Parts: sequence; structure tokens; C-alpha cells
Amino acid sequence: MTVHDAAARGFERGAGDYEAARPGYPPAVVDLLVDALDLRPGRRVLDLAAGTGKLTRLLAPTGADVVAVEPVDAMRAALAEAVPGIEVLEGTAEALPLYDETVDAAVAAQAFHWFDAPVALAELARVLRPDGALALVWNV
Repeated sequence: MTVHDAAARGFERGAGDYEAARPGYPPAVVDLLVDALDLRPGRRVLDLAAGTGKLTRLLAPTGADVVAVEPVDAMRAALAEAVPGIEVLEGTAEALPLYDETVDAAVAAQAFHWFDAPVALAELARVLRPDGALALVWNV
């Protein structure tokens, strides 16, 4: 599993700073994701490069089964503490630790620019069910 060196070093040392300084997401964004991705009980959503769980904790109340994938140990630890009960896995966008066609939707917030886009999109296509969808989110 390869993570951009600058990202790996910075996020490993700065998980607490990231959690404290990174803004959350407005309710309107979450509402849009819920509607566009049909997030509800019985659906499974992947939060890719989930970081400390800034978006994960907003997806959990939808009732969807949320699985968070994050490559950096310190970020995963902060995420597991912030969002207890969510499945948290080590992995990258280019090597997802999920079986084929096992998620209904995927989101990546503040992260897609770190991915090897062609490889990550192929991996997402592998794990998404045939009618699945991907949403990319950034704060501006």
C-alpha cells in the first residue's frame, strides 16, 4: 500500500491538529449526499480516505452501513475514537480492502487529489455495485 510520502508523514504527526483545524461539512452537503447516493438503512457507503472521520460522523446517522478506509494509522485511531461502532479499515484508494461489488456508494472528502486517479477509479468501480455512485467533496 503506497501513500504519498508528504501525506503519510504530515497526517501521521498531525492527526490531532487535523481534527482541530479542518472544518466540518455543512448540513446542506450531507443532505445532498443523502439524496444523491440514497443513503439509508440497508445501503452500504464507503468513506474513502476518511481521515479523522469529519464526514464519517455525519454519514453515520443516515442509517446506512458506513465503512471507513484510511491509510494513516494516527488518522484511523482518531476516527475510531470519534465514530465508535463504524467499521474502520486500513487501505488506500488504489488498493481497497473490500470485496467486489460490496458498496452502494462511495465518498471521498478532501482527498481525491492524493489518489492515482485512474487506478483509484478502477478500484472504486470494482467495489461499487453496478448501480453504485461516487461523490467527491471539498470545502472551499
